[in-house]
Amino acid sequence: MKTNFFSKPENTYSFVNGQSMFVEIDNIRTIEPFKSLFPVREDILARITADMKRFGFDNAHPIILWAGHNFTVVDGHTRLLAAKKLGISTIPVVLREFADESKALEYAIDSQRNRRNLTDAELLRCLSELDKRKKVGRPKNGGVDLGKSAEATAKVLGISRSKVERLRTVADHATMTIKLAVLSGDLTVNRAYVITMEARNMNKCSGKDAIKAARLAALEKNICKVIHERTELELIRHSSIRYTDSEIHALKGRIISKLSKELGKLKEGN
Repeated sequence: MKTNFFSKPENTYSFVNGQSMFVEIDNIRTIEPFKSLFPVREDILARITADMKRFGFDNAHPIILWAGHNFTVVDGHTRLLAAKKLGISTIPVVLREFADESKALEYAIDSQRNRRNLTDAELLRCLSELDKRKKVGRPKNGGVDLGKSAEATAKVLGISRSKVERLRTVADHATMTIKLAVLSGDLTVNRAYVITMEARNMNKCSGKDAIKAARLAALEKNICKVIHERTELELIRHSSIRYTDSEIHALKGRIISKLSKELGKLKEGN
């Protein structure tokens, strides 16, 4: 049986922007993208439900509804779910008007950001939803300036422009496995960005060519490292000995000859 923690005042269904009022819970609806933007955490839901059961619905934290969108919840999904679990029939709300869905999303994000730091999973989810509602592209093609877009999005999310750009790289180019790992909290955005960029660089070549390029680069680095370390050791052990140009030239010739012989073993067909 439903309980009513409040007596519903007269003239409640006013559409004045910012108006506080009481609304029957059955008249409130939850829809995408708002209801999935910040998934309800079971531990927080349990805590809020326990507090609400003991003290009632806190009037200082009403549900925010989009008035012109049939009482759609913009902020307060966890509190709404707690009220439903307790059978509360009427709850305090604030009606707000928004120019469009993008502005409503920005309000929802700002409300959450003011309470706490957003996780990487939440940031990726928020950015994806915001970008769906923007025409992102090059200015010459009639799109939005990417730099300005990143700056605006950074302001909404409360993060740096560089992090927005890393988030966009993951959102636009990462594999579904990588994206799901970020959304589940198993992978940070920074790590996902590194993995994604490495994969993109490797994909510039065919599979076999990419492996070859990577191994040749590693081989070159290791050979140069050995030469450097051996030269430094020579300077330490025999600091008083110096060589003439002709002696160094002769040594270099012998080394190149032996190096060519050894590297020749890697030639195709051998």
